[in-house]
Amino acid sequence: MAVMTSAHTSCRFERAGPADLVGLVDLIHLCFAELAVLTPPSGAAGETAASLGTILETGALIKALTGSELAGCIAAERRGREVYVGRLSVRPDRRRQGIAQGLLAAAEAFAREVGAEALTLNVRLVLTGNIRLFEGAGYRITAQGSHPGFTVPTYHIMQKFLT
Repeated sequence: MAVMTSAHTSCRFERAGPADLVGLVDLIHLCFAELAVLTPPSGAAGETAASLGTILETGALIKALTGSELAGCIAAERRGREVYVGRLSVRPDRRRQGIAQGLLAAAEAFAREVGAEALTLNVRLVLTGNIRLFEGAGYRITAQGSHPGFTVPTYHIMQKFLT
């Protein structure tokens, strides 16, 4: 993936490498800290450089940079004919500036690059703002799922088809 820029923000979007992993972990922990009230808890608090490193084996970590500052990131994992999108993170002080949309577009560019047919993500039912963000980027709810131990749905499965 070439370096991308966005018309909506002053960020540039680049593939992250092994040297970026510690900074990405710190960013994800910062961005997901406000979701500590979720039940069940988000798995983001358990991310490590090693766990993110495994994504580099089959997919991509994409970082958003404003100048030299890390403003956001997203994971895009190849899973068969799909790319699973996760850990969308934007620094709290950089939100509502088009960075999340730019990261989603960069993940889509990666999916097209690897010949994927669709992008898939999971989003908690209670995160209505995130659901609206994903719908605005062309994702549609295709199913619901439940976290282990729950008998009612706790998240939507959303997809964006590329073909």
